[in-house]
Amino acid sequence: MNSTSMAGRLRRHYEELGGKPTTAADIYADDAVLEYANTGERLRGRVNIDAAHRAYPGRPASFEVHRVLCTDDVAVVEMTLRFAGTDPHPVVAVLDLRDGQVIRERRYIAEPGEPAAYRAQWVEPAGS
Repeated sequence: MNSTSMAGRLRRHYEELGGKPTTAADIYADDAVLEYANTGERLRGRVNIDAAHRAYPGRPASFEVHRVLCTDDVAVVEMTLRFAGTDPHPVVAVLDLRDGQVIRERRYIAEPGEPAAYRAQWVEPAGS
């Protein structure tokens, strides 16, 4: 699978995750690992990853994919996660690929926070 096709599959994967993830697990190899860097959790195997995605209680949610950078071996996806009634969460996923499937995903989810006072004189608000 070429990197353009894989980038499209990854974009659809994340867009589907916020709703009802019917085919979202298709991108994962049977022995894939999904790690959440912010909580230190690890899911092993496509079946467990799919079950965790389907059990997620935070719907409706949405992933807005901003960009996907993809080679034959690795992909990086930058996106924003939104839940009803909460501030947006910036997310970056780093994915290791083999034969057109994800074998390892490490997801970084940033919690909204207050700006640091020490740099206030140099910054401007950034959009999400």
